[in-house]
Amino acid sequence: MFGGRGKYGWLVLVPLLALAALLPATAGAKEGARQDVHPAVDVYAELFPGENIPVIVQSDDAELAQWVGEHGGTVIQEFDIVGGFQAEMPIEAVRALDFADRATWISLDAPLMTSRRGGDEVDASALATVYPLAANAVPAWEEGVTGDDVTVAVVDSGINPGADFRGRLVRTRSFSEERAAEDRGGHGTWVAGIIAGNDPEGRYVGIAPGADLLSVMVSSSDGSARASNVIGALQWIVNNKDRYDVRVINISLNSAIPDSYLRDPLSAAVEQAWFQGIVVVVSAGNLGAGASAADHAPANDPYVITVGAFDDGGTADRADDVLADWSSRGVTVDGYTKPEVTAPGVGIVSTSGGKGTYLAEEFPDSIVDRGYMRLTGTSASAAVVSGTVALMLEEAPSLTPDEVKFRVMATGAPLAGSETPAADAFEAAFTTIDGAANGDALPNDFIDPETGEIMEDCILWRVLWR
Repeated sequence: MFGGRGKYGWLVLVPLLALAALLPATAGAKEGARQDVHPAVDVYAELFPGENIPVIVQSDDAELAQWVGEHGGTVIQEFDIVGGFQAEMPIEAVRALDFADRATWISLDAPLMTSRRGGDEVDASALATVYPLAANAVPAWEEGVTGDDVTVAVVDSGINPGADFRGRLVRTRSFSEERAAEDRGGHGTWVAGIIAGNDPEGRYVGIAPGADLLSVMVSSSDGSARASNVIGALQWIVNNKDRYDVRVINISLNSAIPDSYLRDPLSAAVEQAWFQGIVVVVSAGNLGAGASAADHAPANDPYVITVGAFDDGGTADRADDVLADWSSRGVTVDGYTKPEVTAPGVGIVSTSGGKGTYLAEEFPDSIVDRGYMRLTGTSASAAVVSGTVALMLEEAPSLTPDEVKFRVMATGAPLAGSETPAADAFEAAFTTIDGAANGDALPNDFIDPETGEIMEDCILWRVLWR
């Protein structure tokens, strides 16, 4: 999905992933250094000697902005949500920063991967898809609950307007490098259709067909994005949450580089949104049960709802549902089991965004009918749960993010051979059960646990990118 060195092309990304996953967090530092540099930074420097490196620097030194400029760097953009800014920095400056004891942690501004493999009155009688039945959303529609008056922000490649969204696309805002107004990739439109699509003919209907959508573009047409794109998007969403009544954020993207959530700036950003009352739903990823599979931000953060994928077998019967073997799962380096829930993610038909999108061009055999395509991945599973949360918040708008997460987990039943509950949209929306998740979760190192705010007196984030 990544093309060109400026977008961390696969020739760069593959060795970064391989080395970053195999090396411990303190490996790769030069002899004598304080070992506060993620190994991926040195790998990038060796691949592209002499080039400036996109890194994220965590520090309590308020004078570093000037220092960056004096050492060949350029400050690009401020991020209030994580108390820092973007710039670009040569490797010599990165190492000098490490040796000088002026940084607590230096990491690469990681590329992100889409987690894809290869209201209104709703009549379910014409459904051509099974996943709303497998997720048990149809009984909620029959009770008149469709996600009405709930806005879901889709942080992705964008959403192309169409009849399936019928005036419910409230705004589009771009943080991608292309700055395009439309979804040229198709992934975001596909995800949005799973969350809240409503085909006028009733064939392809999302989980919450009455919900509103906020399109927040972070990835380019080929799906490439960086952590800094998403951080900027999350900052804007938090700043505008009341204006658009944003209650849910869907992120079907994962960092390409594993790390601890405690020092990851993307984790700090999603936690800020969570503590501001927004439920954040993220895809688990498609790396199976391999080493570090559960350690990719933001899916590794203990606060958010991380969603894995199951195969519904093309039926509404839970008896034949099985966990997808490629769905990322495991215990994070920080000791948290991920994902918390699973949802349908195999062969999901949704809005395509048009025949000229990147996905439509790359996978022409996946086109189903006109304007729809069938794809697979935990991207779809996260979208199913985001739609489920929209149903819940229409029915019980006073629920907090921690209460939503608890209820989604408590009302789901594990699939055969799995301990992870499969989300049940109807039960989650209509079962009254008291409790709150995340009681044992520790916030990102630079989030004040009392206020949920960035501790500006002890942390300065600096994001540097090419």
